[in-house]
Amino acid sequence: MKTLSVCMMVGSLALSACMDASSGGGFVSRGGVQVTPVNADVFEVGVRPNAIEANFWCAAGDYASRRLGAPNNARVYVVGGTGPGTVTSNPETAQFSLKPPQVAQGATGRSGRWGPRLGSSKSVGSTRQDCNIDQNSFWS
Repeated sequence: MKTLSVCMMVGSLALSACMDASSGGGFVSRGGVQVTPVNADVFEVGVRPNAIEANFWCAAGDYASRRLGAPNNARVYVVGGTGPGTVTSNPETAQFSLKPPQVAQGATGRSGRWGPRLGSSKSVGSTRQDCNIDQNSFWS
């Protein structure tokens, strides 16, 4: 029994490592959107083609909550508008932080072509509403 437990633990760790490696060491939100840390202050959300703005917010809030442990009343700020990724090859990314743009170190600070606007913010809890938008509109 002890051998089986050790094997299961090793297998679980290996699977976890493979999942992180396949996502570039990043995080995949509940909506299937890739989130990758840029540094200690900034994380980058890379959406799929034809995404909507809600995809960015949903993934940013999910990451802030589940990976960073932010409470529902914490603010998530846009610190870099949409454009090419800085840590991924995704052409449609935006950068977020739990710190305001003027304080977050290492953000692009770009305005972006569409999507969440530089300087805007939402509470982590309110981003859950963006996760509830009709999923069919996300990837159609």
